[in-house]
Amino acid sequence: MSIRLIVTDLDGTFVDPVGEVSALNRQALGFAAECGVPVVVATGRPSRWLQVLDGLAGVHPEVVVSNGAGIYHLHQRRHTVVEGLDPTVALQVADDLREAIPGLVFALEWGEQFGCEPGLPQDRGDWLRVGPLRELADEPKPVLKLCAFHLGLDSDTLARLGREVIGERLTMTHSHLGDYGLLEISAPGVTKASGLIGLCQRLGVDAAEVVAFGDMPNDLPMLAWAGHGYAIAEGHPTLLNAGFRLTEGPQEEAVGRAILNLLG
Repeated sequence: MSIRLIVTDLDGTFVDPVGEVSALNRQALGFAAECGVPVVVATGRPSRWLQVLDGLAGVHPEVVVSNGAGIYHLHQRRHTVVEGLDPTVALQVADDLREAIPGLVFALEWGEQFGCEPGLPQDRGDWLRVGPLRELADEPKPVLKLCAFHLGLDSDTLARLGREVIGERLTMTHSHLGDYGLLEISAPGVTKASGLIGLCQRLGVDAAEVVAFGDMPNDLPMLAWAGHGYAIAEGHPTLLNAGFRLTEGPQEEAVGRAILNLLG
C-alpha cells in the first residue's frame, strides 16, 4: 500500500470525547512526520474552533474546515480557500425547510464569526451575532454554511426530512448526535472530499495514495474518495454499513494505532 497523505476528522475520530488528543495519537503524528507523510485535518469545525491543533506537532498547516467550505492555514491564521454559498439560495432553502419542518432555528457560519436567530442557546462572545436570518444574510462576508437546528428532532430525522426539501440546490450533511438536531448545509458540491481534492493537487498526491479516517455522515464523501477509507468502529451506522475498513482499539487511540500499523 502506497501512502503519501493521511487525513483525519477531529471530533469522534482523532480527539477524545472531551476534545483532547491522546498520547498514542500524538505519537502517531510524530511517526508520520518521521516517515515524511503529512497528516491533514478535515473537520466540520469552523476556523475559530481549532485550538486543539495549537502546538500539535506533525499536523499539516492547511486544515479543511466547515465540511470543505474552506481551507484554513494554521500559520497564516487565515482562510486561503473559501467556497461560500449564495445567500439568496440559502434564504430560499431556509424558507422551504421552515415550512416543511416547524420548529427549526437557523444560523450562518462565517468561520471566524457565527450568526444565529433568537432562540438558539449559545455561549456569548465577540464571534456571535444574533438577529433575523435575512438581516444576517446581508453581512458582506462569505457564508460557509447554513445551519438548521431543532430542539425536538435528532439529526438523523432532520436529514431524512431535509433531504427531500433541499434536493440538489445545496449540499446537506450532518454529524451531530446529541440533545438537538443539526443540519449543515453548504454550496453545491462542497464536501470534505472537494476540499481535499484541491489540497492534494497542490501537494501532488493522488486519491489512491490517501488514507482517511472518519466517524459521521459528513465524512462519507471523504472516505469514499480516498484510496483507503477507514470508519471509526464506534461511528455512525451510515459509515459502518458502507463497506469501509474499520479501526481497532478504543476511539481515542484508533487513528494512532492505524497510522502506526500502516506506516510501521
